[in-house]
Amino acid sequence: MKKIDCHTHIISKEVRDEYFAKTDNYAIVMQFPDSIMKNPECVETVRSDPRLFLCPAVDMNAPADSQVKALRAMIADPENKIVGLKIYTSYQRGAADDEKLFPIYDFCAEERLSVTFHTGICSLVLPSDQDLEGSGANHIAKAAEKFPTVNFIAAHMDDPYYERCTEIMATHDNVWSDFCGIYETGAKECEDIDGTIGIFRKAIAANPGCIRRMMYGTDFCPPINLSQIEEYDYSIEKLFDKEDFDDIYFGNAMRAFPRLADYIKL
Repeated sequence: MKKIDCHTHIISKEVRDEYFAKTDNYAIVMQFPDSIMKNPECVETVRSDPRLFLCPAVDMNAPADSQVKALRAMIADPENKIVGLKIYTSYQRGAADDEKLFPIYDFCAEERLSVTFHTGICSLVLPSDQDLEGSGANHIAKAAEKFPTVNFIAAHMDDPYYERCTEIMATHDNVWSDFCGIYETGAKECEDIDGTIGIFRKAIAANPGCIRRMMYGTDFCPPINLSQIEEYDYSIEKLFDKEDFDDIYFGNAMRAFPRLADYIKL
C-alpha cells in the first residue's frame, strides 16, 4: 500500500536512515525553528532523498515579510521540494488567526502551500511557551474561513480536545488533521494504546465526516523520543474501515498538500 507520512522530523541523514530502515514510504519533513531545536541539516536531508518533502518552519516571533522573502528564494529551487509550512503554536505564543500571520497565508495561497500547526500539548523534552489555548483548532478554523483556498492542518488532533477538532474538520473543507506524535515515549497515551484508540474512536464517531480529512502521520524524530511507527499502523487498523485505508494513508495527504502532485506522479 502506498503511504505518505504527513508529519515527520527527519532532520538529519541519521534520522533518515533510521526511518527508512523501518519503512519505505513518502514522508513530509517539518523543519524546527532554531529556538526550539537546531536542525541545520534538515533542508539538505530532504534534498538527498526523493521520498522526502519539506515544510519550512515559520517563526512566530520574527517579522512575516522577511520570512516570506526568504521562503520565496527557497521555493524557487525545486530541489527543496517544499509542499507547505510549519507553525509551532503552543511552543510559541500566538494563534493561527493572529493578523501578523496573514502575509504568510497570502503567500501560501499564491504558491499552493499548506500550513501545518502544532496543536495542544507539547513534547516532554522541548522548550515551549505552553500556549495551549493559542494552539487550539478553534483558531485554525477562523483562519481557514478567512483563507478558504489554503489548506490548514491541525497536527495532533488538537490534543486533548479531539472531539472539537473532528467537528471542525467535518465542517471545514480546508481543515485536516492527524494523531501523530501521540505515542511519545513517556506519555500516558503510549502506556495504554488501546485506551487511547478508544478516545480517538469516540471523537471520530461523533463527527464521521472528519474521516475525509484525516491523515497518516508519525511525528518520527528519535532525538526527542518519537521513533514509533507500528503503533500508528495498529491505530489506523483499529479506527477505520479497510475501504478508508487508501485515503487515510495516501489520498487525503495528496489533497491536503496539493504541491505533492508536482513530485508524486500517479
